[in-house]
Amino acid sequence: MPGGSARRPLARLGLTAVVAVLLAACTAASATRPGPNSATATPDPSLTPTPTESTSPSAQPTPSPTPTATPDGTDPAFIPALAAIQMLTPRVGWAVGSGAIFTTSDGTHWSKQYSSTNQYVGLDFISTTTGWVVGLHDVLGTIDGGRSWHELGEAQKPIRSVHFVSSTQGWGIAGGTNPVPNHGTLLPDAAATLVTSTNGGVSWTTLASPTDPQSVCFSDPGHGWLATAAGVVYASNDGGSTWTNVLEMFQSGAGPGHQTVIQCAAPSALWAWETIENGAGGHLPYVVYATQDGRSWRTVMAEPVTSGNLLPGVPAGPDSHAGSLSVVDPTDAVFIGDGPATDVAKCLIASQGGATLKRTGAIPDAPETFDAAFVSTSVGWVLARHTTGEFVVEATADGGYHWTQQLSVTVPSPG
Repeated sequence: MPGGSARRPLARLGLTAVVAVLLAACTAASATRPGPNSATATPDPSLTPTPTESTSPSAQPTPSPTPTATPDGTDPAFIPALAAIQMLTPRVGWAVGSGAIFTTSDGTHWSKQYSSTNQYVGLDFISTTTGWVVGLHDVLGTIDGGRSWHELGEAQKPIRSVHFVSSTQGWGIAGGTNPVPNHGTLLPDAAATLVTSTNGGVSWTTLASPTDPQSVCFSDPGHGWLATAAGVVYASNDGGSTWTNVLEMFQSGAGPGHQTVIQCAAPSALWAWETIENGAGGHLPYVVYATQDGRSWRTVMAEPVTSGNLLPGVPAGPDSHAGSLSVVDPTDAVFIGDGPATDVAKCLIASQGGATLKRTGAIPDAPETFDAAFVSTSVGWVLARHTTGEFVVEATADGGYHWTQQLSVTVPSPG
């Protein structure tokens, strides 16, 4: 943990014990996942950034006694050293990537909390104590803020992403071919399945779902959303037992390459960012949608050239490539657009359900971003890669007008 505090050793727990501690986390959690109406604190201006990776000791994983999954399809050729980030408060959060889990307890200084030879692609915390980290072929869980991590069960196929609403109940996407890191999750392009757990990830059950599920989120045990590789969004009002088609996105079902990340904001509110292939030179088509009532949808923005020309009247997105998305509440979200041609990542704030768009600043020397975590439209963090190859955590306290580097991770060159 930051400040060099003592580390609790990893416990060797059987499945029964893991179930017990995860059930206990319901009452042990010190803070819950921020909701649409949560109050947000302001950052401490006295904090100063930590420019380089911490070298504090790191714990090693304790394997589960019953691993069940085997590699499915083609694993990604590349996992960023910083792939996914989540902030529970303006001070407490985690970031994961290739071989490591990082944490902050003051919103500014980051330390390596956990090291492994595994590659981590996503995370989901429901409180400052209870969370999950998804690796390429393993899922880790913690109930003590990451001081100890326990390997949990896998589905019949490797889990690509998870989303929990309590310490016991969650959903995920498993298996699928050619999974691609995108917006802090791993998106398969076909043949994936929807899975659910009622014991904190110790075991998983496959649910019937629309064909080729790609990403899933739930705002409570009953209300959930699912996007498929065909560019269609579905809604469920019964915990994922049945699904209803609620949105067919830009060029849905036409050709390969649909990648859709969805983020729940309330039982009836959702933001969705779709990207597809075959853009004009230097452009990657994308379209953003939002709903606040689950029935009426707004086409919020589109990539300025390819998809923009086919959607007249839709505002232009922040740049030529889809970068990162962070939903703050049902009406507000922050988008980071990647600009490989300009080597900057531009920030755009959407408010009033996407009716109002405000372009702010840009992250310099950042042609590519991987994920974002905003606790308000002013205070946020973005994972990016510099042209020099460094992977960094960049932070803003003024809505993206100015950015400060907090953490830098360099991956050694092969050989």
